[in-house]
Amino acid sequence: MAVDPNKLKTILVTDCGSTTTKAILIEYQNGEYRQTTRGEAPTTVEKPFEDVTKGVLNSVREVEELSGRKILNGDDIITPAEGMTGVDIYMSTSSAGGGLQMMVAGVVKSMTGESAARAALGAGAIVMDVLASNDGRA
Repeated sequence: MAVDPNKLKTILVTDCGSTTTKAILIEYQNGEYRQTTRGEAPTTVEKPFEDVTKGVLNSVREVEELSGRKILNGDDIITPAEGMTGVDIYMSTSSAGGGLQMMVAGVVKSMTGESAARAALGAGAIVMDVLASNDGRA
């Protein structure tokens, strides 16, 4: 899905670090982009949670509380932005030492699956598995 850069007015970015997951809200105001809100939460990649998304959601909830913007619908990020609800785009990075373990997915394993794996590896991830609609597991 292509995103029109001229329509990006509200951007949410998270970073999963070794100990802390940060979330920032960047908004286009008065002709320029500005970081308007920052939230953080403990990273939840290790026991007892073993699910990095818990820390991501907690850091986003803090951004919601501080900004007054409703970003989450349950565990889903609302897109696109309308008024004080949702964001236009969501991006995530990992600055955790040793690389973030992740699974990637593609439609065709030898094409989009491999492309997703290369993108994740290029960002420093440790790719644990590649899922695809034609891999015989679905």
